[in-house]
Amino acid sequence: MSTEKTNVSALDAMLDQYNKNNAPKGNSNSTAKVYDLKNYFNTFIKDGIKDATKTIRILPTSDKSSPFVEMHGHKAQVDGEYKTFACLKHTSEEDCPFCEAKDALYATGREADKELAKKYNARKMYVVKIIDRDNEIDGVKFWRFNHDYRKAGILDKIFGVLQAVKKDVTDPTTGRDLLLTINRDQNGRPQVSAVASLDPSPLSTDAEQLAAWTSDARTWKDVYAIKSYDYLNLVVRGEIPVWDKEAKQFVAKSGLKAGEGDKLEAELTLGVENVKNGIQAATASPEATAPTTEVDDLPF
Repeated sequence: MSTEKTNVSALDAMLDQYNKNNAPKGNSNSTAKVYDLKNYFNTFIKDGIKDATKTIRILPTSDKSSPFVEMHGHKAQVDGEYKTFACLKHTSEEDCPFCEAKDALYATGREADKELAKKYNARKMYVVKIIDRDNEIDGVKFWRFNHDYRKAGILDKIFGVLQAVKKDVTDPTTGRDLLLTINRDQNGRPQVSAVASLDPSPLSTDAEQLAAWTSDARTWKDVYAIKSYDYLNLVVRGEIPVWDKEAKQFVAKSGLKAGEGDKLEAELTLGVENVKNGIQAATASPEATAPTTEVDDLPF
């Protein structure tokens, strides 16, 4: 192992120690993580810009499996903003307040309740590890996007490319970068309108960098939050969860008196507020005007 590689590993260890020691305190059973904006790829574009392009390289998997990892999430409004939460039933086969609410509504047999139950459905999503060619210094990034049952989503566009080139675009030596074309929809929100394949090229010509990228063993669970049952139960009830130090559990913010409990948890969803703020500052594209629940809470 080279001295440079040793130094990098030592730096990672020190940064990890620092982040753990400065993580939010309170819930000893919390799955809260410390997040870094560099972990996430997004397709947002700045206000005033109608279209843009971004180039990515999808990373290969160690076992030659599909790089598109399926997950399921629930969307709900918390404190005026739509958030996405990992489904406990699909993620770890545990009880999930969203799924329980859905089942209870369907059980009534009333058409109005069946319609309301759709609000609590778990939605299929994909997470893929990529290299952002415009920001290679950030290293491996995670890109999350929704499944589209109309077959007009991001995955459908990528598979259109795969069917056209009939090559493994993730191959470290002969794979291909993908060019994403981003336009605004009728509501002004950025969306990936097209995906194109570029010429074959190596993932990296730097052997050490190539090894670092392809050996990254993290999964989406390492970079996105999975909230507890108690936390999600409050969200389903329309409450804002806050951590009560004395009770050592999440409670409804509406039930606290002035000065009681901690501030609202920094991390609410699959993403976190500090990440969101960073992206909004960088893109000048606030999400306050998002008109429907179909809009993701965070752009990654």
